[in-house]
Formats: sequence, structure tokens, C-alpha cells
Amino acid sequence: MMNRQSLLAFMCCLPLFVLGQTNNLTGSPYSLFGLGVSTNANIGKNSALGRGGYALSGEEFINPLNPASYAGIPEKSFLFDVGFLTEISTLSNGNREEQRVAGSFSNIALATSLDAKSSIGLSITPFTDVGYSLIGLESNAEGSFDVFTANVFGSGALNDLRLAYGYAVVPQLRVGAALSYLFGTIEERESVQAGSSFISPSTLNVTDENRYSGIRLGIGVQYDLNPKFTLAWGVNLPTNLAGSRDRSVAKTLDFVPFEVSTETDLDLDDFKLPLELNTGLVYSPIPSLFINADYALKLWGATEQQDNVGEFRDQYVYSLGAEYIANPKGFKFWERIGFRAGYNYDSGYLSVNETAINTTTFTAGLGIPLGFSSLSRLNLSFARSFRGDTGGILVEERFNTINVNLSLRDFWFFKRKIE
Repeated sequence: MMNRQSLLAFMCCLPLFVLGQTNNLTGSPYSLFGLGVSTNANIGKNSALGRGGYALSGEEFINPLNPASYAGIPEKSFLFDVGFLTEISTLSNGNREEQRVAGSFSNIALATSLDAKSSIGLSITPFTDVGYSLIGLESNAEGSFDVFTANVFGSGALNDLRLAYGYAVVPQLRVGAALSYLFGTIEERESVQAGSSFISPSTLNVTDENRYSGIRLGIGVQYDLNPKFTLAWGVNLPTNLAGSRDRSVAKTLDFVPFEVSTETDLDLDDFKLPLELNTGLVYSPIPSLFINADYALKLWGATEQQDNVGEFRDQYVYSLGAEYIANPKGFKFWERIGFRAGYNYDSGYLSVNETAINTTTFTAGLGIPLGFSSLSRLNLSFARSFRGDTGGILVEERFNTINVNLSLRDFWFFKRKIE
């Protein structure tokens, strides 16, 4: 049973989770599709390990990828993680380039042991990110020579508020379950100007606020074959996200703005999230080296959803990572620094003109200990990613992502031997 101190700590941190909702963590034009692009934000050291680590234990950090990892949190332990993210991207269509910068606060997570075999955790992270701008789109009105110029801006995020529970059936076997509340608002603003006359401009402004929410369940398993090998499996069940829209239309004529119409709580089609299958392993050939490899399959094709631009397709993600720590308990500071690197390939879930929107990422990072006796770390990671192509209507996106996570770990509820 959860003790009163743990329950009180969770209740006190709830306001932080409300403040933790974040958006505008990307400037990708591909966030126009679906509900945005998969987030680059992560918790702890996963970002530097190829954004993987499904089989990693939660003994030293909060691992949100697999709820079974929470069972590895030592008894009477408390973990807290707060993160920040910056993304610097360069877009190219083969003829010219454009640079964009986005970034903000990215996550809050905490976890605590309930007893010797079980632990619980609460986190909020972005699930998808939206941040695009389309400037100077020109078109002709049907049956006339009038030119209309449109500017379209999108922003927002879908957030994942997750409650996770892990239980150690035996020391080698850990199981877990996670309940996610997915929610968020995506805003699109479109400004259309008729003609090019500066004397009497006419502009139509349309603002849509699309809200989505839903519940999703995930389960996971971790099994230690021996001290060197750990295997993991898991599944995230499919679910529907209910949507609604608020729309406002305003017009500017002769520099005088006035409201045309306002509609609220308009029904949107549910957005379907697919069945996700995950597997991973961790191999430690020597005590100072850990290698993780993951594979995820997301069955988007089974959702039978339609998109005006592209087609949904099954998505698969490979990730590979490694961490080297010379001596975690060494007396020298450099011996306790974690050196990390990784690789990630995401096939994408959307195909435009029969071209998949895939992403390739290379990562590197450091885990810097905070003090000699402290179990806390400052986790720094850098990622270099490539998305899309310059063929047809597509653009190539090259972006650098910097993640900074302060991961705190401590013991509590110990009684002093000497007063």
C-alpha cells in the first residue's frame, strides 16, 4: 500500500504537471500532417541513446519508454526529472534554404517506490509537436484573374500525462502498466488577402482551435536472462482521440476589422492511434559498458484513416545506443561521467506522392554526476536529424536538437541512528 508520505509528494507536485504542458517545440513543416510530428523531447538519458532504451532498468533514472522499468527503482527512493529542449532546423527545397529555431520547457517526471517490489511514476511530456508556417501561397479565384495570397500558421502540441506502475514478480522479472491521458490544442491561423492593392486591402482571417483528448493503456515486461542480458516487450493499445473545434472568422476592409462569425464545439472526426508493438534488449559485455537496441512497429495502416495530402502507412522505428562509464563509484570525477551515443531510424507514418517521410537521427551525450556522493545527474544530449526529401512538393529538413535534463535521485524515509 502506498504510504502517506509518497501520496502527499504526488499531490504537491500536481500543479507542476499542469504547468508542464508545453508546445512550439518544433518548426517542422511536416507537423502540418496528422496531429504533428513525433516529439524530440525525452526524459533522462534516453535522448542520447538513439532515443531508445526499452529494456533499461529504472534503477538510476526514470525510463518512460517501458512501465516495467519502474519496478527497478530501489526501495525508499525518489526520482525527479525536469527537461528543456531547443531545435534548430534548416529547410531546403533544392533551390533555397530557410532556418528556424524553436524550443521550450519539455517535461516533468517523478517516481517513487511504494515497497520493496513496486513503484509508481507520474510524468507529462509532449506526444506530438506542431509548429509550421506557410507564407505567400498564391492562387486565382475560379472564373477571374484576381489573385489571392494566403499565409498559414500552425502551433500547439498533443501532451501525454502518464501514470505508470511497475512490479517485480521476481528479481529477474518485472511487469508494468501505464495509463495515459492524451490531450492538447492545435491552432491554425489563415490570413487571405485579395488582390495587391495597398489603397483598399481586403483580408479574411480564419482561426481554428482544434482540441483532442483520449485515454490510452500500455503494458510492458522486462526479463533478465543473466547479469549481461535483459530483454523487454510491450504493447500500447489502439485508441480514438475525440476532437472538437472552435472557429472564428474576421474580415478587414479599408483597414477596419470586424467579426464575421464565431462557432464553438464543432465536431471533428476522431483521430485514431494505432496498435504499437515494442521490443528491446540491453547487453553489458563489461560492467562499464551498456548497449541497447530497440524495435517498434506502429500499425497505422489498420486505422484506415485518410489525409488530404498523403496516405497513412505502417511505421517502424529502429534505435541503437551505448553508454560507457569507467567506474560509477570511482573517486575521480571523470570516471563517473557517462559517455553516450546512438542511432535512430523512423520510417514515418505518412507517404506523400508515394514517398515516405522518414527520419534518420544520430545522437551523442553526457551524464554528468552532481557531486561525489550524489546519485543525481545532469543529462546533456545532442542530435543531428534528417527528414524528408527535396523531390516533388517535399522539402528536406536538417535539424539539430539539444536536450538538457536535470535528473535528481535521492533516498527518503530513513530514520536517523544518532540524533
